[in-house]
Amino acid sequence: MSQLLAKPLEEPAEPRLRLRWLVRGTVLTLAILSLWPSVARSRAPLVVPAMSPFVAIASLVATGMFSLAGGLGLAMAAIVLVRRRWLCRWVCPTGTCAEMASRMGARLGLRTPRLPAAGQWIALATLGGAALGYPVLLWLDPLALFSGAFTPLGPASGAAARLGPIALAVLLLVSVAMPGAWCARLCPLGGTQELLFALRRLAPRWGGLRSDPSDHRAKWRGARRTVLAIGAGLAWAALTRKRRAAQAMPLRPPGAAAEETFVGLCVRCGNCVRACPTRIIAPETGAYGLAGLLTPTLVFREDYCLETCTLCTQVCPSGALAPLAPAEKRRAPIGRAQVDMELCLLAEDRECAICRSRCPYDAITYVFSPESYMVTPHIDAARCPGCGACEAACPTKPTPAIFVRRPHPS
Repeated sequence: MSQLLAKPLEEPAEPRLRLRWLVRGTVLTLAILSLWPSVARSRAPLVVPAMSPFVAIASLVATGMFSLAGGLGLAMAAIVLVRRRWLCRWVCPTGTCAEMASRMGARLGLRTPRLPAAGQWIALATLGGAALGYPVLLWLDPLALFSGAFTPLGPASGAAARLGPIALAVLLLVSVAMPGAWCARLCPLGGTQELLFALRRLAPRWGGLRSDPSDHRAKWRGARRTVLAIGAGLAWAALTRKRRAAQAMPLRPPGAAAEETFVGLCVRCGNCVRACPTRIIAPETGAYGLAGLLTPTLVFREDYCLETCTLCTQVCPSGALAPLAPAEKRRAPIGRAQVDMELCLLAEDRECAICRSRCPYDAITYVFSPESYMVTPHIDAARCPGCGACEAACPTKPTPAIFVRRPHPS
């Protein structure tokens, strides 16, 4: 299998090469425009990361659910089954940038060392992890990395948001230092395409023709490495899921998958961060563990999750956020509001009704306690979806007396 996949791609004729670069330049321009902040609240940002068969296949395995975004990636997978690396040759904007960087490195006289086909093993390990609901390295998808580079152009700020363009810059620097290494040997999307094409090439021959014994040896070596890569992904997923289940959980956007699945399924594309109209979604800084670095978290300092908005769920390409209609948000709660009476103004016998008046779901009432002889806020768990309106409005600063927490699963 490794011998088959190591065969070089044929160089296109000059007119075809010009056409290919024209198409790639056009796609790169359209990809940049689709990710620009001015269109962040439309469906346009979904297209770039959703084109990846790597993301689509791992998402389908991890969630067992088909989505419109996944359909685009699976359509691309069908094409690369018969047209080797068609996505790399004609479409991938990251690949276009990496190839230009590789040409720069080649002009500087830099050479690529002999490297294993790491992209294929990354893809297989991720697929193995997906079988347990945790696609271990899905965030290495180059289309997601390209999308994530635009995160600082939106409302997000801080060091975590800037890691998106830094990741893409590192990829391009690797391409300069080792021309062609990323696209040919390291990219998991490229590796996925090679594996899909190999499925067709390694199919049993028709007519009962006897195959070369070397083909059998290559198939055996490929099968052995495939099993090892998938097994490594399974072990990694099992360990990470167990550790995440024991950790505190940050607030996630509505429709988020279970935490131990979410951190693997999220590709860190930044689409949800840029789409949020109230700017409450920010990339995680790693405070909850490195496995969740750059995944979206909710911060209710200035605003809340609007009861009429589900934009973040509409632009997620991987299924980490399930698409929701506004009417479905109550059935997919972010968390539950809690009250710290040591901070609440009512505990000091001061008048305050801000949290109740700001709650769009009428989930807060005030109850007089004959034991403590004071009025306390009561949260109706059946009504509260954890939108954060009460937390954002609470006058006790910097620590609000009422806040949203995500209950830990029992």
